[in-house]
Amino acid sequence: MPVNPHNLAYWNEVTPQHVTSAFYRTEDFRRGENVLDPVVRDAVGEIAGARLLHLQCHFGLDTLSLARMGAQVTGLDFSPPAIAQARALAEAAGIEAAFVCADVLAPPADVAGFDIVFASWGAIWWIADLDAWMRVAAAALRPGGRLFLCEGHPALLMLDQRAPAGVLQLRWPCDSDQPHIDVGADDYAGADIAPTRTDGHFHGLARILGAALRAGLVITDFREGDRVPWKALDQMVKLDRDYWALPPDLPFVPLSFILQAAKPAAR
Repeated sequence: MPVNPHNLAYWNEVTPQHVTSAFYRTEDFRRGENVLDPVVRDAVGEIAGARLLHLQCHFGLDTLSLARMGAQVTGLDFSPPAIAQARALAEAAGIEAAFVCADVLAPPADVAGFDIVFASWGAIWWIADLDAWMRVAAAALRPGGRLFLCEGHPALLMLDQRAPAGVLQLRWPCDSDQPHIDVGADDYAGADIAPTRTDGHFHGLARILGAALRAGLVITDFREGDRVPWKALDQMVKLDRDYWALPPDLPFVPLSFILQAAKPAAR
């Protein structure tokens, strides 16, 4: 499947603005901080010495934060401006890291043998063929390695972003084979862009978990969370520096999930 030209154009355009946005905390990183968000940082666990592949790494901020936790990191992304920014950021920070510019569904053959394949927050929304994505993740792992995926929950993505306060209103499908085509100028990090078409994809939990199983992975952990690091709905309230959540008077709705799955060890 060829790279989606609309999505590539979007990421190429927003990358320079994301680097300088407050949302991404690039300056905090340059001052020496680990800017990986706390939920992911805690859940990914001990990674010192591990060979880690970050799929859809954007401009490498989380990749390099994982390197500060001791991992030997490789980031992969299809956007040339993003990969260029990632390499420059690594050099400026004095961090050893590899960055590969490639389609996530068609990585180079030598992208293999990793202890951990990592992806977080908005990666699979851009993937039409989730089975292919999971096969890539499984193929990149050594036997006994693990996939770590943290994402917005399908239940969150079903909700109407503009619903009035106190109302949880369904608007979108939980799962669909058809792309969600959006033409607008909204950007989660506040980038000021011209109206741009993007193609996203609704994946239900059955599709997500099933794709991992069909790729030969063994699910070892699955957790649901009550917060996300962007204001996904107008009525969300800020919890702290990192997260947004639903107002406390609303019923619990899972807003995020963490999936961990292992590649069976060779016999």
